[in-house]
Amino acid sequence: MFRPGKTGLLVGLLFFFFVCRGAEAFEEEATVAPGTIRVGLAQQAAQVEFSIAGDYELISVSDQKVFVSLKTGERWQAKADSGRISLFQNGRFFQSLTGPLQVRSGLSRAAVLAGSGELRNLSPGEEMIILGAGGRTSPMGSDLSGLHVLSAQGLAPLLPAGGPDLITLYNGEGVRRYRGSLEIRAAGEGLTVINELPLEEYLYGVVPAEMPASWPAEALKAQAVAARSYALAQLGTYGKYGFDLLATQNSQVYKGYDGENPATTKAVQETRGVVLTYQGLPVNALFHSSSGGYTENSEDVWKDRLAYIRARPDPEDRNDRHYNWQVVYTKDQLIEQLKSREYDFQDVFDLTELERTATGKRVKRLVIKGLNQEGKPVAEEISNADRVRTVLGLKSAFFTMQKEYDGQQKLVKVTFCGNGWGHGLGMSQYGALGLARKGYSYQDILKYYYSGVTVARNYGG
Repeated sequence: MFRPGKTGLLVGLLFFFFVCRGAEAFEEEATVAPGTIRVGLAQQAAQVEFSIAGDYELISVSDQKVFVSLKTGERWQAKADSGRISLFQNGRFFQSLTGPLQVRSGLSRAAVLAGSGELRNLSPGEEMIILGAGGRTSPMGSDLSGLHVLSAQGLAPLLPAGGPDLITLYNGEGVRRYRGSLEIRAAGEGLTVINELPLEEYLYGVVPAEMPASWPAEALKAQAVAARSYALAQLGTYGKYGFDLLATQNSQVYKGYDGENPATTKAVQETRGVVLTYQGLPVNALFHSSSGGYTENSEDVWKDRLAYIRARPDPEDRNDRHYNWQVVYTKDQLIEQLKSREYDFQDVFDLTELERTATGKRVKRLVIKGLNQEGKPVAEEISNADRVRTVLGLKSAFFTMQKEYDGQQKLVKVTFCGNGWGHGLGMSQYGALGLARKGYSYQDILKYYYSGVTVARNYGG
């Protein structure tokens, strides 16, 4: 199963326990979750330019007044203007407003093939019944992703007629399309841009951004469930800004419709509503690229103790990309790196490791001694492990140091030799890859990396 030895025996026994319990069995029905999620795409933007494909309306959020029905391909610009939003249509001034505006889908469209062979469009609000286990009813205003109809050719996905409605957002980084609606708010001297969409459709744009879509299906499913659980646990984190999550690695990476991939979309659909819970609540399902062979306790890497984020040996994580890396700093380069993290040294004398994590693999506390800009001796202590790696600009805190001194015992160079990439908490993605290749299910994978969690289904219906 794993490499021989005490670690391999421990991991093997844990997996034997999980598999014998029956990986496919869900342990509880979860509480219904919010159907949509709000993602912050930009903050303090001077200008936002967008167009649409499909049926959209421009709406004043405060009074739900419809300004105009938008046309496919028409370019609109919203500009920050002293706490207001100045709106332009194809470069010509359209209107100025104080409150948020929303680019919202005007119709939810779907088509079915009637008994006569005629293609019949369903109207917004019209109820349709999808027969499944016990039956299911879905109003036309809801998320249709993952639903299927039975045709002469077998099951086929139920898609909006003509494809999904999409909003194209233009910015300095390029062009990107999004499902759902777009909200623009005046905030300070700039604009906040928010994408609101069904949770499952949000995951379509997250999973391939966080894990290669070419990886095995069970690894992709594990990533889908972890991402769904994380998103639900983070709802309202940025509430004062009007959204739940960022679209960056500060939350989890989200690349919208253009980032989607059929393999990862399938993984999301096949785990629809499956969430990891602890004491009945979605878990903060942290994940990272490569553990270097061991994951850690949450309090060693950050500050808070999470009962389900516990240290684990991770023997299937091994890969060629994130092991045996080296970073070499001359003293001057080290000083510049420290300045980039707001540690303003004029000179550095030494770096000394003070404490390691519970596994003994990562540096948890480090002290840097030198002179500040006034020429006074200083000793800066850095804690915890994630802060250590980010301050030093390393892939992980799983490292050893080799220090070189000149003839006067002054520091000349430091070489960091390490393994892994990321904070080392929760699921290792390369570990999930290794386990999936060995035939473990996504439930097995998740229950190994997250201690004492429940795999709950129907979270969100």
